[in-house]
Amino acid sequence: MESLFERVPPACVLAEFLGTLLFQFFGGACSSTAVANGLTVAALGNGLCLAVLVYSTAGISGGHLNPAVSLGFWVNGRLGKMRFMLYVAAQLLGAIVGAVMLRICLPPSFLGHPFVTQGNLSAAHPVQVFILEFLATFVLVYSVFATAVDQKGAAKNAAPLTIGLSVAAGIFAVGPFTGGSINPARTIGAAFAFWDADNIIIYILATLGAGFAAGTFYNSFFLDMQAPQPEERDNEPNEFWDAKAREMTNSKATKSMY
Repeated sequence: MESLFERVPPACVLAEFLGTLLFQFFGGACSSTAVANGLTVAALGNGLCLAVLVYSTAGISGGHLNPAVSLGFWVNGRLGKMRFMLYVAAQLLGAIVGAVMLRICLPPSFLGHPFVTQGNLSAAHPVQVFILEFLATFVLVYSVFATAVDQKGAAKNAAPLTIGLSVAAGIFAVGPFTGGSINPARTIGAAFAFWDADNIIIYILATLGAGFAAGTFYNSFFLDMQAPQPEERDNEPNEFWDAKAREMTNSKATKSMY
């Protein structure tokens, strides 16, 4: 019988943990200055940070760094159940550790900023929070499927940058009203570290619901390839990066012939 580590290499889980930890820490640090320096710092800081970390982890784990993304893959048969559960556990733990580290490092004057604690810059109604977070997360997961999964997507090497920019755009759009979570792990991590769980259920339901909806929508209407079976996905991070590895291998083999 196949062992757990044979099905899901520890390196993949570690990459998701470390990537989410760093995203929570550096993204949260950028967001903590938004009140003083404006929304641009938070939006571009988070977007660029995510792009770098997706580039860094994509070849190892697929670079999900977000339970909403992992959910979109799992419900559409592009991620095995065991890998999905381990990824989400790693992402949640990474987000909590990153948020705790951020709280330790932030000066006391920053701890009361609503962007850091409540993830909320205005008294938005819970229904408004749900809709805004749902739409922003939908765009993120949609962009993941369009650039990193769909083999017809253009500029494949730019997929992580596109994903990062989708988060930056989301924060520009909804940040003033919701704080721009777009990631249930980051919401849970911040709630734990700063002991503030205002509207946490709304954020979790909105982001996970968007991950499910965006992944299912794109997979159902735009992908013309046969969706891989879950058990086939436990040994592969994701379709796009597997294809890139094959392209690189074939390219090297071709060059060696001349």
